Amino acid sequence: MSNILTIFGGSGFIATEIVYRLSKHFSEIRLLTRNTQKCNHIKVLKNIKIYLYDPKIPSSYNKHISDSNIVINTVGILNETRKDTFDEVHYEFLKKIINKSKENNVKKFIHLSALNSDPSGASRYLQSKGKADKYILSITSESFKTVILRPSIVFGEKDQFFNRFANLLKYLIVFPLACPNSMFSPVYVKDLAGFIEQSALVSTYDNTIINVTGPKNYKFIELIRFIISTKKIRRFIIPLNYSLSKLQAFIFTCLPGHIFTLDNFKSLQKDNISAGGLKGRSTIEEVVPTYLCKNDKKLDMYRKTSGR
Repeated sequence: MSNILTIFGGSGFIATEIVYRLSKHFSEIRLLTRNTQKCNHIKVLKNIKIYLYDPKIPSSYNKHISDSNIVINTVGILNETRKDTFDEVHYEFLKKIINKSKENNVKKFIHLSALNSDPSGASRYLQSKGKADKYILSITSESFKTVILRPSIVFGEKDQFFNRFANLLKYLIVFPLACPNSMFSPVYVKDLAGFIEQSALVSTYDNTIINVTGPKNYKFIELIRFIISTKKIRRFIIPLNYSLSKLQAFIFTCLPGHIFTLDNFKSLQKDNISAGGLKGRSTIEEVVPTYLCKNDKKLDMYRKTSGR
């Protein structure tokens, strides 16, 4: 009998690390994505099969769940659009794939949630994640095992945190920072993938919800200063108080790009840290400079070869 793993959210950088970790343990890994082009770098692995799916068309993904041993869900969005709301992506879609998993006797369902997820949370993002977690627990049993991992912000070469703010700081000499004292405990994507690997292969974390954080806690403003220091640039940070932070979020919510929304502001009212749970060992000081400075080095090489 084939040992098959199915992963939803295949184009994300977390899913990529999961594939690298687990490819040696499964005869076949099915990577389901909405953008196959973003998965080209994984095609070199022989036992990886990449499939295009549409969350609104169950027939596009149900067939891949039907004979899987383990299903991992990494699907998530940071901001809503008219087409994709938090509730639809984090809760309604989750219900569909976990119900199908249980119906087809999948041995284990592993779900990537978020720290502070709560059906009564302050933001729609946290509420949708919390509703999903609650539903998973409601159908968990000894015959249908589940694992819910709740990470803080995840960092790595393709992350949406350090890369995003580094890009913004390229162009903003003066940087008004909302919620500067909000706390984070960034966890390295490879450490998170290691915990997911353990969840898939052993029973230690079966039928539990586990917070996943890094080894150190930081204020938001400390992370921004770290990026500035790493990039070796000069920027003037203006810490905004509660009222000005909320005003900034309100204004940015009305602008394209979703740089910072009211829902993001509400999520930041609760510190993104945890005293317990799983702790990654890798620090931002060790890892982040290796990729934030990579593009700078490439640019320097280009300037040398072009005589600049």
